Amino acid sequence: MKEKKVKVSFGEQLKRNGNLFIFYIPAVLFAILFYYTPMLGLVMAFKENPNLFGSSSALAGILEANWVGLKNFKTIFSNPQVLNALRNTLIISTMKILIVFPIPIVLAILISEMKGKMVKKSLQLTMYLPYFLSWATIGGIFIAILNKETGLVNNILEWLGHGRFNFVTSNASFRSVIVSTTAWKDIGWSTITYLAAITALDRNQIEAAKIDGASKWQQIKYITLPGIMPVVAVMFILRIGFLMDAGFEQVFVFYSPFVQETGDILGTYTYRLIRQSALIPQYALSTAVGFFNSIVALMLVVGGNFISKKFFNKGIW
Repeated sequence: MKEKKVKVSFGEQLKRNGNLFIFYIPAVLFAILFYYTPMLGLVMAFKENPNLFGSSSALAGILEANWVGLKNFKTIFSNPQVLNALRNTLIISTMKILIVFPIPIVLAILISEMKGKMVKKSLQLTMYLPYFLSWATIGGIFIAILNKETGLVNNILEWLGHGRFNFVTSNASFRSVIVSTTAWKDIGWSTITYLAAITALDRNQIEAAKIDGASKWQQIKYITLPGIMPVVAVMFILRIGFLMDAGFEQVFVFYSPFVQETGDILGTYTYRLIRQSALIPQYALSTAVGFFNSIVALMLVVGGNFISKKFFNKGIW
């Protein structure tokens, strides 16, 4: 018989562990101050563009602006540039999920099956180091490597008898460059996460499977993969939440007007609204874009969690 879970009220938890809740206060204050308080600025999405510098204060400029309802949303979604940026954002993010997300799982399993301890540690360190590099540094490295005139890749192509190709400023290859650099930078971090999950598995089950004559593939299929599935589910749900964020810093480093057709995402479009407006930065329109982005991301996280719980019985909450 299954034991019934007894629900403990918040008051009882506070009575039992009240002294521990004190340690939450700094984190809660930090979240309120730097995460929730700035959300009050979302009101700009429903107002005319505020004159933040022509008023006595930024807050006064926002409060004095007239309400326009959903006008800003109608404006951005009637703009072909916004629709192109939305399409590019979804395509790049989907490519990252389909191509990059499964690779760390495979690598973690392969590394866990390796015998040499030094080789495993060296491989993990080599894969993990790029995660600590900034996108500005990575952008400089890959732009130099992929340079049409002097880049290593084009030198090799020319040596093999092929013509030189400008990878970074070509609409045909820009998305591939973004996905490839994402894989190079982030795969090591995710691999370490899955390796930790594999290490925590019950070794007795694996040893029992070996004694029963299970092949290496059967051990992975029936023990390793089901064992790390909760971690995979959490990572996938979190990644789904970033579907509307194709990586502003990364794209901004590689971006140029030559690749606007395939490389302009919502982040770079919003940046142009604020920084490159002729007279007054379009704070209202950029806030509307960001607000739409956040709502869709929230819906994706909730939907991904629901699907994960319904079909895989795994979820964040």
